[in-house]
Amino acid sequence: MRHKAATAAVTVGMVLVGAGAYAIADAYDVVPGWITAEPVPQPPAPFLAHLSVASADVPRTPVASLASAEAPLPNAAVVQALVQKLRDDPRTGRSVNVAIVDVLTGELIAGIDAAETQVPASTTKTITAVAALGALGPDFTTRTTVLWDPATARLTLVAGGDMMLAAGAGHHGERRDANGWAGLGDLAEAVVAASALEGVTTVTVVVDDSAFPGPRINPEWPDYAPRMGYAAGVTGLAVNVAKMTDELYAQRHADPSLAAGNDFAVALRSHGLTVTQVTRGSSRGGTEIAGVESAPLSLVAENLLWYSDNTIAENVARVLAIETGHAATPTGAAQATIAQLAQMGIDVEGLRLYDGAGFSSRNRISPLHLTDTMLAALEDPGARGLFDFLPVAGVEGTVGERYWNTDAAGMVRAKTGSLTGVTALAGTVMTADGRLLAFAFLADGMPAGQERPRAAFDDLLFALVACGCQ
Repeated sequence: MRHKAATAAVTVGMVLVGAGAYAIADAYDVVPGWITAEPVPQPPAPFLAHLSVASADVPRTPVASLASAEAPLPNAAVVQALVQKLRDDPRTGRSVNVAIVDVLTGELIAGIDAAETQVPASTTKTITAVAALGALGPDFTTRTTVLWDPATARLTLVAGGDMMLAAGAGHHGERRDANGWAGLGDLAEAVVAASALEGVTTVTVVVDDSAFPGPRINPEWPDYAPRMGYAAGVTGLAVNVAKMTDELYAQRHADPSLAAGNDFAVALRSHGLTVTQVTRGSSRGGTEIAGVESAPLSLVAENLLWYSDNTIAENVARVLAIETGHAATPTGAAQATIAQLAQMGIDVEGLRLYDGAGFSSRNRISPLHLTDTMLAALEDPGARGLFDFLPVAGVEGTVGERYWNTDAAGMVRAKTGSLTGVTALAGTVMTADGRLLAFAFLADGMPAGQERPRAAFDDLLFALVACGCQ
């Protein structure tokens, strides 16, 4: 495993949180109803809702300005005892594997079966984000285009990998949100302004998402995922991740691309064109007359980590596959992800991926795979922003409600993970002595329910936050 020094500047932010400073939304990386009073659907959602706090509203101070390499390392024996206490805790399952690593030196401070792989749940998304950022860079965008065939009066909407289009005009960076950055309304406006359509009043619309051959729903995902709104089909083209409403558990369009085509037709009609039909088809025989760029990958990665969005994580993995010469299929995406991690110097022995979101119960990732990925991200020009994209405990994303008004608030950035019988947590923690550590806690074999194993994980995390450990 990778344990060399990470000398790149640490860009992770700390947040100084005052009581009552932020409004907290209900969370759902546990069984819905654990925090809220809503009825409990079965099975539990494998992700949390993000908090309603915008990144731009959160005061941030770079850790590099608060902590130095001169801050003392925690005593390894003391930390190891804390880790052993977690392993022995009856609230956890048959298998608890842990790695705690110093970010500045790469030294493994403490661990139990740190190289052993097990089901990682949504911490898989950290792997997906780092691989994509490392290969494509934070400024990478996808492009949704429209082709025109005058012989058939046909407009073809071509999927380029943006599943967060707006139905109308995009905001184009006016707010820090990948969703709705570009819009089908922008495309419609550009189409009617194109000289090629001068005098044209009636068109047909064809949708082409052949670059994303599928299967739309990863066969590793449980049947309830699309039914309960936990994921949409991955087609490289959608409005608002194919949600039919703005609800957190919104039902998804069965055909995201065709639904986007219908939205595009509505936008065209609003500009005076008559659209006679919307169908699926091929982009052969057309000339590009309009296109829009998605949000930069940095914001897309932030989105998938904050929202723990299964669809976007899988979509990013398939875009990575396309851009690196693999098929945009679940298998191709897994191959592309593992190949990129290896290229970044990460020991991928034993790593097994079947999806980019962490929904597959056949994924196998070790704690060291996760901590090594975080260290590699710091050394990589494209991926070193990872820690800024991980949600801040007590404030953002899937760790907002969980660590609100605790000692971990503002001191931890982390990605959660949960499936039936599986609990996971991976990220960074700043000790009381000012030392930045990377950690990964993975547990499985528990009965259904997240409250008890999460509490055991949090006891260890709180101990690290308070750690002088000398």
